[in-house]
Amino acid sequence: MSYKHLTIEERACIYQFLNLGMSIRKIAQALKRSPSTISREIKRNSSKIKNSRGDYTKYFPIKANDKYIDRRKDCHRKSKLSKDVIDYLTVKINEQWSPEQISNISTKVIHQIPSTSTIYRLIHAKKLPKISMENLRRKVKFKRPAEKRGKFNDKRYK
Repeated sequence: MSYKHLTIEERACIYQFLNLGMSIRKIAQALKRSPSTISREIKRNSSKIKNSRGDYTKYFPIKANDKYIDRRKDCHRKSKLSKDVIDYLTVKINEQWSPEQISNISTKVIHQIPSTSTIYRLIHAKKLPKISMENLRRKVKFKRPAEKRGKFNDKRYK
């Protein structure tokens, strides 16, 4: 069985059908989804509204989609790197060490140091606090001299 997440269009349809007073089962039939899916969507993503008469919940598709996106951001694999290793990497990069130096030299000090490519990945993904690509050491680029062979003298052929 393949599972598909609800789209923003389906959430808008749920909103319209709820405003028309349709039951959860009728909405599920119209969207060709399980009634439990629709019920769960309404229960999880309804917004609480305070009124002078009391509090009540109402379903809004845009807010529901925002809540869905926020929950999806939290779904990720736990990092294998401990906080001590991340702090160590941050300190060394601030001391102008390159990721190559950190991974090669520091393996003798701490056995859990990641590889060079992993350190670069952590920097690009902003997993190291207050570290960006600007914090890394810059290598002076070697400028090659211009190629002098194989050029025609333009003055002779004009």
